[in-house]
Amino acid sequence: MSNRKKIPFKQRLNAWLDFRKKMFQLWWYDAPAYQKNLEKGIYYLRKGAVYQVGQPFTVIEPITKRRRFRYISNLFYNFKLNKVTHSFSRQPIEGHSEFFTKPKK
Repeated sequence: MSNRKKIPFKQRLNAWLDFRKKMFQLWWYDAPAYQKNLEKGIYYLRKGAVYQVGQPFTVIEPITKRRRFRYISNLFYNFKLNKVTHSFSRQPIEGHSEFFTKPKK
C-alpha cells in the first residue's frame, strides 16, 4: 500500500470540471491545436503525478546521517528533457502541506 493519501471525490470532480471548462473555452475561441494539446497534457500530468506540492519527505544527510524533513515546493514538467522536475523547501508550504499532516487530538 502506498503512503499517498487519496484525494477527495469533490476535489477530483472540481479539477475535472475546470479542465472541461478550459477545453470548452479553447474550442469556443478557436485556439490552435498545440494549445489544446498542452492543456490536456497539463491536466493528465497533474492527475497522474505520484507526488504533490507540499508533500513531506524524510531526507538523510550523507555526512551527518541526520534525518530532516523536506517539502516539495515546485513540481513541473520539463518538455525539453521530457521529465518531471521538482525542488525542495525546508519550510512547510502554506495551503498545501496541511493536507498531509495528521490532526492532533
